[in-house]
Amino acid sequence: MIDHPPITFIVMSKAEKTRQFIVAQTAPVFNEKGYAGTSLADLTNATGLTKGSIYGNFENKDEVALAAFDYNFNRVTHYIKEQILTTDHSIERLLVYPKVYRNFLTIPFLKPGCPILNTATEADDTHPQLRERAAKPSPFGKHP
Repeated sequence: MIDHPPITFIVMSKAEKTRQFIVAQTAPVFNEKGYAGTSLADLTNATGLTKGSIYGNFENKDEVALAAFDYNFNRVTHYIKEQILTTDHSIERLLVYPKVYRNFLTIPFLKPGCPILNTATEADDTHPQLRERAAKPSPFGKHP
């Protein structure tokens, strides 16, 4: 008999699921329109939820934007890590970065551009918390 490690299930509350849904639905909007260009109407249109539902789960637009940036950041780093893990040699690993960004239009969540670069560029002048978050190093050293 094979000894398997125990399976761990993460049980999320309804509120956690709703927050996760809001973040997943609004992250592409923030990436495409930017923080300043994203309105509450954009958030309600993206989620299909009411203003009260969004603000019942997040204190304000800033909190949604920060969570959306984290979501986008994690998507980019996870995607790049997956690409790195499919390579066998160090030179191929290094070439993952330019390959990803050369082909970004074929990667659906990158079509509006790199969410890290987009956020860093906009937040430099408009949003100190997002600027700080975007300046934080990625798990791979510099931001991709």
